[in-house]
Amino acid sequence: MRALAKENASASARKELIAHAQARSATRREHGRFDASPQEIAHYIGQISAELSTMARKSDLGLLAYFLQMAHTESRALSRKLEHGQGRHS
Repeated sequence: MRALAKENASASARKELIAHAQARSATRREHGRFDASPQEIAHYIGQISAELSTMARKSDLGLLAYFLQMAHTESRALSRKLEHGQGRHS
């Protein structure tokens, strides 16, 4: 039963990720640049990394979940920093 729930969650997550990727690819300009601000991109990366972290945790991939959670935390901090006009993070 647990395996079926994981499979359904994974299929649903894959569909969501594909939808996100398709929506974002529509905003690309020439040379692979996104038509979004650094703050918007940091926010988007935060959303995606949180979703991926949850997927990894539910699949018992602890270390991967940890690294993705760290990416989520960093992107949120960077997004807030950029929102308040404190410039780019290095």
